[in-house]
Amino acid sequence: MRNEIVYDDRGRPDILVVFTPDELKLPDTLKGRKVKEYAISKYPNTMIDGRPYSLPFMPPAVNVNHDEAIRLCEAKGPGWHLITNDEWAALGHQSWENDTVPTGNTSSGKSHSHPEQTGATYKDSYGKTLAGSGPIEWNHDRTAEGVADMVGNVWEHVGGVRFLNGQVQIIPNNEAAAGADQSPDSKEWTAIYTPDGDPVYYNVKDGEIVLQPTAPKEKDYDGVPFCDLHERTDMEVPDKLIELGLYPAPDYESEEYFWLDTDGERCVSRGGHWIHGVSAGVFCLVGTRSRSGSDAGLGFRSALVRYSGDSGDLDHLDDDPTDLSSAPDKLKATIKGNADKLNQRDEAKSWPFPLPETLPGVVKLMLTKVLTEIYTAAGGKDLLTFEKMAYNASDEEIKETLRIASQLAQLNIAANAMRQAFEQTKLAMTTSITIKKEGDHE
Repeated sequence: MRNEIVYDDRGRPDILVVFTPDELKLPDTLKGRKVKEYAISKYPNTMIDGRPYSLPFMPPAVNVNHDEAIRLCEAKGPGWHLITNDEWAALGHQSWENDTVPTGNTSSGKSHSHPEQTGATYKDSYGKTLAGSGPIEWNHDRTAEGVADMVGNVWEHVGGVRFLNGQVQIIPNNEAAAGADQSPDSKEWTAIYTPDGDPVYYNVKDGEIVLQPTAPKEKDYDGVPFCDLHERTDMEVPDKLIELGLYPAPDYESEEYFWLDTDGERCVSRGGHWIHGVSAGVFCLVGTRSRSGSDAGLGFRSALVRYSGDSGDLDHLDDDPTDLSSAPDKLKATIKGNADKLNQRDEAKSWPFPLPETLPGVVKLMLTKVLTEIYTAAGGKDLLTFEKMAYNASDEEIKETLRIASQLAQLNIAANAMRQAFEQTKLAMTTSITIKKEGDHE
């Protein structure tokens, strides 16, 4: 785990907490792409010029409905998304397993259980605190490097989970983080099943919430302590529910609450808000709002997936664009074989190909010249060999090359914007942000 500052195309920073998939026990592959890192907004997002950012000492954005939260996060760029329930629950489990379950703003600017723990309220906040203004005990690992404000302050939308007439449905494998369709009629919504193959329903009745394998006969809404959820005696609780923070682990103890409405589709938000006291918590959940529901106590935070082979982060802006290490093995073998053969041919200095007589041939010649220019700009030395490789490439190689070239073009644009914005940001920022290492604090 580490903290990282990432600048966008406007030169504005996001502060993220970066984890490997193993650290969060999350999937290392999403929709066929290898995941390198999950980067979670360190703070509930604030809004600046219509875009969400993860910044400290800023008022959390509120009055945003579920679909708008998804749209705002995904509009930040490739890999960005609304934090998923999978990711939120993974952080919660990490806190619990490491005995660092956080406190938070649960009593109008302070912790109800530890009133000496306070954050900075602001004008017209009604008791909400500025993001990250509380002590390190309000971070998920109780260190300065942790994810802040997961308990209390404002409810936070999470993606990839919903309740439909009491049935819990998810976007499997955390693919809500990879642009999955989360609309009401999406075919990607999937029920969670018991070991016996029955779907899981939550029945709200007579002040209880009971898990059962059949749809509730009546619609109702209520809340109970999270640890008071229980199942029908003839039903075995799926491990997936515990993994996703939708049912307490056998030895988990807490007084936080779980609210649910079994009438229609209900989106999920987590954490509780600034006056919830003992009811708030890292596994606290409310499933009573519709997609259009929004209020002054409901916010959100973005997250970012980085894939292996991507160059879209500050650590890899100067990577060699001709490096094929992330290309499919079959493509690398084919290119290497072609190169070995071409190196044995004549080394004529002139353009080695006849003028084409067909339109496809002309297009292929133009493509060869464009790719050769990119190769030259990247510092390639063996121009003749590359020209021959490009001209003799198979349709499969051309298709894969165009995909990679498109990514490089977008990266070059973003890199130039970041480099220009960096100088502007150094002048514009009035507050210096220092991220400490773990050894720098007690």
